[in-house]
Amino acid sequence: MSSQIPSFDYAFIGMGCANSLILMELQRNGLLEQKRIVVYEPEHKKSNDRTFCFWLTPEQLLEAGLEQLVSHSWSAVQVNDLSAQSLEGKRYYYLRADALYAHASQILSQYQVTFHAKLLKDYPSELAHFVFDSRPPHFELNTSLDVQISQSFYGWLVKTEAPIFDPEVFTMMDFSIAQHGQTQFLYVLPFDSRQALIEPTRFGQAQISEQDAAAVITNFLKEKHTSFEILEKEQGCIPMCSAPLKNEKLPVNWFRTGAGGGQLKPSTGYSFVRSLSDAQHIVASIRLKVSKFKRRKSPVRFAYYDRLLLKILALKPQKGKEIFTKLFRHNEASKVLNFLDEQSTPLQEIRLMSTLPILLFVNAAFTDLWAKVGILLKKRSLALYVTFACLLLQQFHLGVFMNAILLVGLLAIGIPHGALDHLYTVSDQLRIPWKFIFIYLGLGLLILLLWWLFPAAALLVFLTYTAWHFGQADFEIWNLSSGLKSFFWGSMALAIILGSHWTETTLILKEMGITIPLTYRLKMENDYLWQISLSLILFLPKQVMQSSKKETILMLIIGAWLPLLPAFGCYFIYQHSLHGWLHLRQKLNMNHQKMWFQALPFTVGALLLFSTYLYLVQEPNWGQVFIFLSALSFPHVYYMHKSYRKAL
Repeated sequence: MSSQIPSFDYAFIGMGCANSLILMELQRNGLLEQKRIVVYEPEHKKSNDRTFCFWLTPEQLLEAGLEQLVSHSWSAVQVNDLSAQSLEGKRYYYLRADALYAHASQILSQYQVTFHAKLLKDYPSELAHFVFDSRPPHFELNTSLDVQISQSFYGWLVKTEAPIFDPEVFTMMDFSIAQHGQTQFLYVLPFDSRQALIEPTRFGQAQISEQDAAAVITNFLKEKHTSFEILEKEQGCIPMCSAPLKNEKLPVNWFRTGAGGGQLKPSTGYSFVRSLSDAQHIVASIRLKVSKFKRRKSPVRFAYYDRLLLKILALKPQKGKEIFTKLFRHNEASKVLNFLDEQSTPLQEIRLMSTLPILLFVNAAFTDLWAKVGILLKKRSLALYVTFACLLLQQFHLGVFMNAILLVGLLAIGIPHGALDHLYTVSDQLRIPWKFIFIYLGLGLLILLLWWLFPAAALLVFLTYTAWHFGQADFEIWNLSSGLKSFFWGSMALAIILGSHWTETTLILKEMGITIPLTYRLKMENDYLWQISLSLILFLPKQVMQSSKKETILMLIIGAWLPLLPAFGCYFIYQHSLHGWLHLRQKLNMNHQKMWFQALPFTVGALLLFSTYLYLVQEPNWGQVFIFLSALSFPHVYYMHKSYRKAL
């Protein structure tokens, strides 16, 4: 729509349960009078395509205006062959979908409504002042932490010849049926002594088939020694997922409702009471003209409980029978329902969980923790962890282990990442790349010559291309465009490393033939460089700060508490070199092992050159080491820059 003025006051995308409840709540609050309404619904909802069951007190039912819609209720629940338990003030209500849909249609008939027999595919913000969207949910199932299974069911509404049912007691779970390696139970809702809805239900990856369900129902009734007549059939499948909903950038006037709005409890599949409460909350915010609507979210601990249970049901589905049987055998039904409503206290939850097979949940908890650690390591900077580990080792006077971590990293990726330049430069990999080797050595000798003739100029060149290369490698792996911003980033990283170790830096510079005047040295040591570094952090590109790369800044700040060489080594090896290595792995389409062996001859060559260089220098020191590294890194920076440019 091109107009900025909404065409309607309310838009309903789908007229299922959740949106019907919102419609009812709007009418109850007098918010439908003189309103323009549009409904997008591809199906004319009249049939009883599903039933809604829920537990409430009679007072809550009356307050919600649902007393005329429910067709039956039960005061007691049974699980397996255990004695029936009272719901203690609550009742389990049965509401047919056709009754709810008919009531919603009757409400709509009283107002100005435009109908469209279709569903929208986008999110036009100008559609209406308020949009209620009940389209199916989209889960962010992209980590090993999340679990998704299904609650599938297929049922018959039957009328039996013999009076075999107790109309005051419903069966929530009867695990006496064959499990077949799944979590399967019978759900029975009796309406009188000879009529009931019987639904075999499965929690699992594969959905229950009509054939299997029919066999279960037939066998159940056969054991009751009665003939029967099928009055209606019902089937469905509800997602049971611990993953969060997809983060949709919706207009502020857009409300995702029902399962798509997070109102489906993952571990049970129940959603009616949640959708009812959500409808009341949404309509209250509209009535009170609340500008920022906050959705109700499950407390973190309940989301955790749900995830553990789903893990067990997914990995060990045959254990579901044991879990649910013990849950109801050792706890009052009313307390279990209170727990499922997420209305229990932590102490009550501990007591309840103590009755469950503890080893199953401990194992699931460890599996969940391991998955969390794996995700954390993938999302977080390896350099941050290594730097923190080095700081701890230093504090406990275990510097030998810190040096071992750095040495292993240097030999594993630090030097090898710069020894692969020939693979993406030379077309014929079967011949010794003599031309490449001569150019490489020539560029390195050029830098050594510059150090011999003009040390200050050589230092400036070295710092410039190092900052450029550091920034380019980081930005490439972060999918950010290289240029002045990446150079800015590399300069900042280098400034923090050197500036936070200025005393050590000046000593190494002196060994390189560069003397910093005492006045500037004292000023830098006191506050100058730190002020620059912190200012640079404040002016970081917005996109960098929004993409978790502030972890690098944290790593550099932690590194300030280490000596200069370990601090530089943590960044150079475990961030810069690792980023370059990952870029080359993608570009060369090789596994890590093959890359390392391809780099081995040039790695050995670099070590031999380094040993020769140190042998020839009169007084080997760290200043001379960095001069050699500058000569070795210059051709690498040149060829890697060409590689990054080709990758664009």
